[in-house]
Amino acid sequence: MINLIRAEWRKVITVKLGWGMLLGALALAALGVVAQIASNGNGANGNFLPPLSAAETQRSIAASSGSAYLFSVVVGIILITTEFRHFTSRPTFLIEPRRGLVVVAKLLVAALVGIIYGVACAALTAAIMAIWFAALGVNIGWVSNGILLSMLGDTAVIAIFAVVGIGVGVLVRNQIAAIIGTLVYLFVLEPLTDIIPLVQKAYPYLPGAAAAAVTGANRGSLAHLNAVQGGLVLLGYGLLFAVGGWLFTIRRDIP
Repeated sequence: MINLIRAEWRKVITVKLGWGMLLGALALAALGVVAQIASNGNGANGNFLPPLSAAETQRSIAASSGSAYLFSVVVGIILITTEFRHFTSRPTFLIEPRRGLVVVAKLLVAALVGIIYGVACAALTAAIMAIWFAALGVNIGWVSNGILLSMLGDTAVIAIFAVVGIGVGVLVRNQIAAIIGTLVYLFVLEPLTDIIPLVQKAYPYLPGAAAAAVTGANRGSLAHLNAVQGGLVLLGYGLLFAVGGWLFTIRRDIP
């Protein structure tokens, strides 16, 4: 098992895509922080936003690091679908015929990649906040306002979405279809659920809304679950896709 994990980890660090996705995640997190602070203007610009000293504002800004989940889920998909796209699944499963172990190794590596993405984005978010808030003379309640706890939730969300990506990749296999389908769901289908009366009540229990509950981000018009409930729901999705991916890998022919 250790050798499998080492092999999967080597695939990640020796391919430029993983590092490029990390840079993309950092850029998106930084953009979110800068946009929120700049548009808020310490609450004195007449836009009726809470001031930067407000706990809810600081948590919302800190939640910008959670945007890296968009990249971690794609990385998770790529980690498994690349095997099928380039037919490396054949030597992989010949070397280790116990397919379940291969999937578990990929799940663990994907979760580790997600944690790294989360920590990196949280560190960048914290650095930008610390410098900018200090320049404005605003104190950050890292503990009292729940900023550190929010960033910890962000990291957990990013890691879970990486695991979800593995499950999606195993179920769909086609890399382009899996990535586009996932992004369409997150950006289009799930937000539509929030405005369609017949299914609106289910919205807080969907992956994106559950992630928002964990990170403290504002998403949707309905009341969210609390952070613990959102975390459990999101973890349930992660386990569901992981188990589903494992079962499909065992039962389906290898291309």
